[in-house]
Amino acid sequence: MYLIKSKVRLAGLLFIAGMVAGVFSVAPSIDSTKYLTEAAANSNNVIIDAFFQFMMSLAYLGIAILLYPVIRKFDGSLAIGFFSFRIISATLVIFGTILLLSILALSQEFVYNSPQSSPDLKALGNVFKVMRDYINHVFMVLVLCIGNFMLYVLLVKSRLVPRWLSVWGVFGTLLSAIASILILFQVIEIITAEYLILNIPTAILELILGIWLMVNGFDKRANAGMHE
Repeated sequence: MYLIKSKVRLAGLLFIAGMVAGVFSVAPSIDSTKYLTEAAANSNNVIIDAFFQFMMSLAYLGIAILLYPVIRKFDGSLAIGFFSFRIISATLVIFGTILLLSILALSQEFVYNSPQSSPDLKALGNVFKVMRDYINHVFMVLVLCIGNFMLYVLLVKSRLVPRWLSVWGVFGTLLSAIASILILFQVIEIITAEYLILNIPTAILELILGIWLMVNGFDKRANAGMHE
């Protein structure tokens, strides 16, 4: 019983840690239209951004590893779906981190090398940046949303947390998915007011859910479920 509570509370801490790491992983120099010069000029900041992005991927993995043994007794299919999509999303975050550092290296080449290579570096930089944007803000988020949707549906069914929290999670996840789909079809841009508004409910939910799990854990039925 103590082990179950510890896992759930640690998962709550990782929800908060993942959200905080996500905030600090935002890379203004890379998101700028002048990223080829600004990334090199702010190389330390870009490296810090990459570090926090990597930490975010570990938080995603940790949440899945900690919660899966607890929630699988309540709905094995939804639990394995949540676990699987979390692993995929963490992998995409790591790939996005590699692209972030690749853009930094490209920026340094652009700034410090001869002007003759500038057109090629610009073209390659555009490819890397578009790949990173789609991975970070579209496909990783959509994969994460699918897994989160499964988790919150499971929580609605099992009542392991208050229903208002799990229902909020369902709707917040749908809004985040809509934001990424709108980016995919170029209806809105990345890091705009519209994008942030659609993602705010999920951010607030994960903060509250993390605190709830740290303080209260799951409903006591989780412990009974583990020993059935």
